Amino acid sequence: MNSLQQYTSHHTSAFSPAPDQTQLTSSMNLLMLGTASGMLLHWLVWDRIGGSLGMFVWTVLSCAAMLWLNRHQNKGWRLELLGWSTVMASAALLAMLRDADQVMLLMFLVMLLSLGMMFYRSRGELLANATLPRVFMTALSLPARILLSIFPALDTVIKSSWRGGSQISAVFRGVLLAAPLLFVFVLLFASADAVFNQQLQRIGDLVNALTPTTPLITLILIVLATGLLSCSVMQTVHSSDVSVNDQSQQLWPGMRVTLGQTETAILMGSLALLFTTFVILQTSYLFGGRELLEVRSGLTLADYARRGFFELLVVAALTMGVLMALASVHCHQGLFRRLGAVLIVCVLIMLLSSIYRLNLYVEQFGLTMARVVALTVMLWLGISLLGFAATVLRGNSRGFLAGMVISGMACCLLLGVINPARTVAIININHALSQNSRLDLDYLSSLGADVVPEVLNSLSEATAPDYFCRVVIGTYSRWYNDARDWRDWNAARAAAHQRFMAHLETC
Repeated sequence: MNSLQQYTSHHTSAFSPAPDQTQLTSSMNLLMLGTASGMLLHWLVWDRIGGSLGMFVWTVLSCAAMLWLNRHQNKGWRLELLGWSTVMASAALLAMLRDADQVMLLMFLVMLLSLGMMFYRSRGELLANATLPRVFMTALSLPARILLSIFPALDTVIKSSWRGGSQISAVFRGVLLAAPLLFVFVLLFASADAVFNQQLQRIGDLVNALTPTTPLITLILIVLATGLLSCSVMQTVHSSDVSVNDQSQQLWPGMRVTLGQTETAILMGSLALLFTTFVILQTSYLFGGRELLEVRSGLTLADYARRGFFELLVVAALTMGVLMALASVHCHQGLFRRLGAVLIVCVLIMLLSSIYRLNLYVEQFGLTMARVVALTVMLWLGISLLGFAATVLRGNSRGFLAGMVISGMACCLLLGVINPARTVAIININHALSQNSRLDLDYLSSLGADVVPEVLNSLSEATAPDYFCRVVIGTYSRWYNDARDWRDWNAARAAAHQRFMAHLETC
């Protein structure tokens, strides 16, 4: 069975050869049996007790469908497939005959392993030559095969059944590529921002009201059932112009890692629309003052300060990864450059929003080392995105990777130079004094010797002598003893020991 058809692109997509009759027949058979199997899965298994007769009947029928799909294959493969199908049916039978949870779990594991063995052999691999890397890669590929196998079959049928089917297939592929990325970014934005989360909940409530639950479940089960049946189909690459090296770089047999104009427009355009929407929501209240922020978000300033910083950092990192991944494959360069620039501008605005959130957090709660390190990563990502825009988006990738590595090293060195632990201690001490709140000594003592001089100075000036001595002796004396071996000498620890001994005399 052929997978997603090969596409090449420069500034426009080239049309790939139309599927032959054998491919069309195989795809239609898979879709029909997958639809029937998915509907039976809903009727016989869904919302039923595990290890029931319905599960056994569905397993037997699915195994029969696998054998029928491979009826034109060689006798050896059909016999092997019959053997694994028998194992699956036997496990389902035992799960029906027994009631212990442990037994049923083991039987389901046997069924999954049998399916995995079918999939492994369908790729042309011999069990006698099995190695750990090959088995590991097969295990990683199996979920993708189950979830995605309905799409190449639909792609083949669409191309063969409708005029302009290639364009419809391109739209279909673009939506398929964009959907998981949109899902991840939407979840991150919802976690990062209260207003965005509120709008998303309203949309979700509307979708739930308009979408019938049962047909949606049936559709999902049809996709899964089709993928399960496809695991038994022998995989072949029908295109003669695919070299061995090209095949090793393919995401799926028969699919080159290339995107046409339509796929690029859908993928990049949907991300650009989502990012732009989020930025507009941000700028409408986040930079409009704290009063407007509390009114629009429905959160107090303290609650708002806690959220969003790390989520937006993850968004920036994922965006950098997506842009680099798209830059490494063939796609429509004009669209990629224009929409990539939109994404970079939006992410830079989000990074400014993250800095604003960090400032709110510091004013309310002080500072942590995790946020200082995250701020350093944010600085590096900002530099890398600007470098990407200046090089790759202008059609010249030379120097980008080197600049990315060098800027990362520079940010790390800068972090070491500024002594971040001491900075955290100073900010938190000043925050505790200004707010007349308790200083979190347990946290500061976990940051190492860099914070000891600042903490001891603050305690000696701001606390009663008995409390100061108790803290000094109980918290620091067990860590910062004088090094007995010159090879263990450390400047921060030596300074901490000297300051500790000077204060210890007053106790």
